[in-house]
Amino acid sequence: MENTPPGEPTPTGTPDPPAPRTPVAEVNPVRLPEWMRSSQTEHQPIGWDRVRFFSARHNGAVLLGLGLVLTLLMVAGGVVLVGRVADGVRVAASASPTPSPTLPVSRVGEPQDLFAGSPAASFAPGAEAVRMPAAKGTGPFTAAQVRTALESVREALIQSRLDTSMFMGDPEPFLKLLAPDVRERLRTDFTSNAFLRYATRMASPSDWEPGTRADGRVSYRATEASGIRLLEVSTEFVWAYPFEVDRRAPAGAGLVAFRDRVVWQVPHPDDVPASARGLWIASAKAVTWNAECAQLTQGWVQVRSWVAGVHREQLPAGDPGTIFDLDAPAPTNTRC
Repeated sequence: MENTPPGEPTPTGTPDPPAPRTPVAEVNPVRLPEWMRSSQTEHQPIGWDRVRFFSARHNGAVLLGLGLVLTLLMVAGGVVLVGRVADGVRVAASASPTPSPTLPVSRVGEPQDLFAGSPAASFAPGAEAVRMPAAKGTGPFTAAQVRTALESVREALIQSRLDTSMFMGDPEPFLKLLAPDVRERLRTDFTSNAFLRYATRMASPSDWEPGTRADGRVSYRATEASGIRLLEVSTEFVWAYPFEVDRRAPAGAGLVAFRDRVVWQVPHPDDVPASARGLWIASAKAVTWNAECAQLTQGWVQVRSWVAGVHREQLPAGDPGTIFDLDAPAPTNTRC
């Protein structure tokens, strides 16, 4: 996927032969001033005549000295120039901007954002979306007991809807979060495929992409049933799962949406035996959008196919309606 730049071109042609070395005597030919040619008149050398006269007498030494001086000047200048270039490189490197984060890369090496243009584009990523309200004392439950219950519900939501172990078909990490008396009962949901009301399993791990987004709300209250005091926590969430699809598909075609409403209950520890203490699921229901129906009936989630030229610009499951809008009623028919 990456190309290596070609090498630099090789110089061609034959350089001109060096010029023949010039005898030293011809480099600075001596011309005697007029006053030296006449013996009748005594004349003292002045100005440029002094320089020429000195040069004529010490020609070889002068040239050698000048050559050494020029060589030293060139070396010193080169050192200064190299230092300045190096400083410039260091300054340029330090001034280079930090690369901005890039979008996820698809399996064909192209940047992509499967949420772009969909109602889930503004949803929070993963567990960041599972936010609990402030814990306050309610009825017979103290603030600490409410906080513990809310933390248990949050962890159960993450394990059931966001965790890779559940995606791959392992419900045990989720079941361990529940009260011992309810674990065995709910374990049968994973053999009868009734768990989709509160959990998610992926049909094809090679197709779904990391990066689930979600939006939701949580409330709680103190209540009572059959003489047992209960803290009841209601959660309603929309979960948007991204899948690899044809890159020509319209916005949202690579998403499967779940909208669920689950009522969790935590009995007061003074009202039940130890095996019944902890988290229970009182009720759960969910609707889906853009999921492959045949896989869904088997308890697995897979995005509907989209084929260019067949589905044109329509999403394979049609209009998502209000499934992404928690302020609107959940749709009752999503084609499955």
